[in-house]
Amino acid sequence: MSSPRVDGRSLRFQHRRPELLAAATEYVLEHGVTDLSLRPVAQALGVTHATLLRHFSSKDGLIMAVLENIRTDLAAQWASDTELSGARSTAELVKAGWKRLCEPKQQRQFLLLFELVGHYGWKPDRDRDLVESVVEDWIAVLADRLGRDGWSPEDSTALATLLLAQVRGLQLDLLVSGDRERADRALDFAVRLLDRPTA
Repeated sequence: MSSPRVDGRSLRFQHRRPELLAAATEYVLEHGVTDLSLRPVAQALGVTHATLLRHFSSKDGLIMAVLENIRTDLAAQWASDTELSGARSTAELVKAGWKRLCEPKQQRQFLLLFELVGHYGWKPDRDRDLVESVVEDWIAVLADRLGRDGWSPEDSTALATLLLAQVRGLQLDLLVSGDRERADRALDFAVRLLDRPTA
């Protein structure tokens, strides 16, 4: 029985995948996905089109890898941020997180999310991984924190869904209007609802 054939070119670039993914993530965050094509991405990253295909298989594969990279990077940043990891309540966590998410470099992820939804539509049956990455994972994080604040599991999930929708809706408002003061006031009003787990 012969052993499976190994593609030497794939092995040669295997160690470069994290580097390529980080660079591709920056490219996608700066240029969006509406007119995304692998050849310009490859040229910008200084690799061949074939190299990108070996690592990501297709444009959709690259986009999914970028979204997962954004999610894991953000989760790692939040875990290492002492203000966020040391938040004594969900309200503190949401307020501190909002401040981080309003930084221009972080806001790019919302532009990308809105572009994906607007351009490609949303098909939960087809885009199961995407749904998990941008919706369910964050609801789970917020629901867990709410549970530690005394909310029931059912209410935690509902309230986490509401919080996630508010943050994303306010980010859309902020990106369009630029009115940070009004968006901040709206978020402060929303987190007041978190103080009454027995209501």
